[in-house]
Amino acid sequence: MSAESISVLLVEDDDLYAQVLRAALAKSTPKVGVERRRTLADAITQLQATRFDAVLLDLNLPDSAGLDTIGRMLAAAPGIPIVVLTATAESDLAVAAVQHGAQDYLVKSETDSRYLSRALRYAIERAGFQAELVNREQQFRALIERAHDIVVLLGLDGSIRYQSPATERVLGYSPEELVGANVLEIVHPDDRERAAGILADWPHEEQSPDPLAPFKVRHKDGTWRVMEAAGRSVDSTDPMQGMILNARDVTERVRAQEKLLETEAKLRQAHKMEAVGRLAGGIAHDFNNVLTAIYGYADLLLEEFVAGDPRRSDVEEIRRMAERAATLTRQLLAFSRQQMLQPQILDLNIVIEEVQRMLARMIGTDIQLFFEPSRELWPVKADRGQIEQVLMNLGGNARDAMPEGGSLTIRTSNRELAASEAGAMDGLAPGDYVAMSVTDTGVGMPEQVRRHVFEPFFTTKAQGEGTGLGLATIYGIVKQSGGGIFVESEENKGTTFTIFLPRIAPDLATSSP
Repeated sequence: MSAESISVLLVEDDDLYAQVLRAALAKSTPKVGVERRRTLADAITQLQATRFDAVLLDLNLPDSAGLDTIGRMLAAAPGIPIVVLTATAESDLAVAAVQHGAQDYLVKSETDSRYLSRALRYAIERAGFQAELVNREQQFRALIERAHDIVVLLGLDGSIRYQSPATERVLGYSPEELVGANVLEIVHPDDRERAAGILADWPHEEQSPDPLAPFKVRHKDGTWRVMEAAGRSVDSTDPMQGMILNARDVTERVRAQEKLLETEAKLRQAHKMEAVGRLAGGIAHDFNNVLTAIYGYADLLLEEFVAGDPRRSDVEEIRRMAERAATLTRQLLAFSRQQMLQPQILDLNIVIEEVQRMLARMIGTDIQLFFEPSRELWPVKADRGQIEQVLMNLGGNARDAMPEGGSLTIRTSNRELAASEAGAMDGLAPGDYVAMSVTDTGVGMPEQVRRHVFEPFFTTKAQGEGTGLGLATIYGIVKQSGGGIFVESEENKGTTFTIFLPRIAPDLATSSP
């Protein structure tokens, strides 16, 4: 329709009334162009070939009668404005015609040019409004249904009235599955009270409320997803109408943030350990020089005192204390990775088998020792004596953790670490490793202790019962050998230390002494 003219398809089998109608429309403003068809089939064919602004439709045609005529017309030309023409002024029929999709209902005997023109204009305008509403609804529905975020309509009591299809993709529930349930039912118990308080405040806040900080929501499979949400009342002038809630799955973002924080913590720890290691190494070297002088003067004194001289025992005690001090310096050098190693190609199964007897005597008869070797274990290159020291130190720690007895299990295995797995293991590079784990059934340790076990001078033992260098020494030996060491422990559930040493390539293993 333009401002100057309206194109109308007249569907009327009565020739006389058609002439009267044409004459009436010829006087109307704006100008009305009329195309006439006598049957519904011809009208539908014409509609498929030509665009019209409206249809004047007689309900009783040679090939169709009654309200079915409207339905068939709209099926062929959806959205076309229809003004029904009938010979009888029946209000029930008029209502039914509009309910079936007609825009208006006119009695043939009562139509003049002005009334007819106005009815056509209004019909076209109403049809346009309806089409715009349908278009807007379709756009809104497409926006909601294709949105990545979940859109939920809540009652003020928290009941779910509507949830968008994204709910199924994000949380596994079909859009209808949670309708009627309270939204707090799927919120994690730890977050439920906080979420309930914020939801209660949202409808009454004049300004845009703050979003709901990350909270956990139960997935249909029982797992928990981390969500963020924002919302407010549907009608700011009438909070009782409910709330619109827009929720976004931020699980992967939160995990990435946690991973970043964990990596940063590991980096800070590595820098701290490196700094302490350099300090410990420098002290150990200087202390060794002092011990060398103590050894020398002690030996000179021993040469002057004959056997039986009471002063000789005092000098021997001085020398024994110097030896204990030398042991501490060796541990410091091991931690700082500055000691001289004598690496060789090793089969860890053989090393463990040979140290078992000594290890069994150290841990005592109330602790059972088990060894579970892996067949065809890959070779590694390490200092044999240092590996034995690692086993003895771990065995000593396990013994102290099992004062009432228990079991100590040593296992070996070949491990291929992918990039994703190696990245979480203290900077190990992806590749092939030989793993050696030492597991006890002792008292375990809390998280705040586990985080510090490899730090030098850190100990949970009473003063005078330990130096705090045992695990720090192991850490230094393993790192100097190109590997990594990791601990898993829970209170009252035991502890497992796992050492990864790089696999030696077969050609290097056979060619090395």
